[in-house]
Amino acid sequence: MADDISTENRVVVLRDLESLPSPPDDPIPSLIKDLRFDLIEVLKNRNLNHRPLSQLRGDADISDFRRAMQSVLRTLEKSGVSIVLLLDEIEYLTPSDRIDISEGDMTSVSQFLGALRSLVQENRNFTFILSGLTSAIVENGRLFGRPNPLFSWAKTHFLAPFDRHEADELATSVGGRMGIQIEPAALESFFEATGGHAFLYRSLASAAVQQLPVDVFQRRISRPDVLRTIDDWKRSVAGNINEMMNYVRRYYPIEAIMLELLIDAPEDFSSLANENPLELQHLLSLGLVVKDGHEYQAATVLGLL
Repeated sequence: MADDISTENRVVVLRDLESLPSPPDDPIPSLIKDLRFDLIEVLKNRNLNHRPLSQLRGDADISDFRRAMQSVLRTLEKSGVSIVLLLDEIEYLTPSDRIDISEGDMTSVSQFLGALRSLVQENRNFTFILSGLTSAIVENGRLFGRPNPLFSWAKTHFLAPFDRHEADELATSVGGRMGIQIEPAALESFFEATGGHAFLYRSLASAAVQQLPVDVFQRRISRPDVLRTIDDWKRSVAGNINEMMNYVRRYYPIEAIMLELLIDAPEDFSSLANENPLELQHLLSLGLVVKDGHEYQAATVLGLL
């Protein structure tokens, strides 16, 4: 994404938060230092103004960083240049298994996000995008003892499974570049086995391709080819599926309980879902639960557990 949206007039800075300290240790001083260094480097490479950031002290706090960014952005706006900040692995700022993210003592995180929000509101040439495994950082009304600056302001987008058309288009376009034709019945089998989840779909398609002969002019995947691959493929992805569910239990504990109920006692699921509408929406958005009329069903991916 960083490569796709970067242009001559748009500076993109990507920062992975996995290497930072996590609450209850304060990650913000390290994050400010890293962002300052990254911004100076990319602005310097483009011969753009970076002086206010270069003049920051090593112990610069959130207010210092915000003022320096404000000065840089106002200068860049005159040249029609914008900055996009991408923060990945955002869950490392909200480890719910280590600290109470609503009232815990880590106000610097909410203060830093508030500073980013104010920069967006005051400057047309700045925005930021958060990505990670949990949406808690934008959905909780309170964040570390303060009103959450992103609540009812940031827009949440879940990476949902492909629908059938999207999955077919991906498989045929990628397969075509590899000289592989995929029969319609094989496409249907791919989708039925994976529910359209991107990682699972890609790995099953790859497993099927590996079973094809390589010494023929044209290779074709049929439904029997897919069916012969599925058992071995299920065993190969079992660890991935278990890890996916462990993430659900860690970052979406109520949703994990709801999933277990749906699997073990589906007749009781609707009443629990009605009591937890936000959690139900998470499960639907993540593609772990599907709605069929007035009934809810476990998604295909849960059948791989």
